[in-house]
Amino acid sequence: MSTKLAYSRKQLVRAVNLSALLGWACISIPIALQSNIGVLIWAAILGLPIAFLCCWLIGAPILKYAMKKEMGWLGAIYWGGAIAFVIAIVSIALGRHRGWRQSLDPNFYFQFGGGEYVREVDGMLTSYGWLMLGKSTLMFVSMGAIVGLLVWWIVRNPTDASNTEA
Repeated sequence: MSTKLAYSRKQLVRAVNLSALLGWACISIPIALQSNIGVLIWAAILGLPIAFLCCWLIGAPILKYAMKKEMGWLGAIYWGGAIAFVIAIVSIALGRHRGWRQSLDPNFYFQFGGGEYVREVDGMLTSYGWLMLGKSTLMFVSMGAIVGLLVWWIVRNPTDASNTEA
């Protein structure tokens, strides 16, 4: 059984790779400009493989489903935000699992932040830590929606109706 796709495999690969590059740039460049432009080298060495891994493991299957039908700009914003949300949920789950494991170790003591703005104590988030996690997650999902729109704008020309996949 073959299904007709609105976008080709080449467009899917281009969209996933472009999403990884734009997502990496949206996170790494502001950090490098704030601290030191030399940080961008380390961000590329460490961040690019992570960006491509996340986009191919999480983003590509979702994007393959989304690209079965022709997509408008609102759909691009929706799916870009949805993919970023799934990546954020996976990251939060892994981080909270690590924090829970740290909280069980009686020999482990760690405090992230200082004064009244402590984010994490012994692996457990404080109220302020949850607030900052929510803020950064909202910013990440918004960035994903913007990246989705940019990727759609670049890759938007759907193929002809003869494009099929087995």
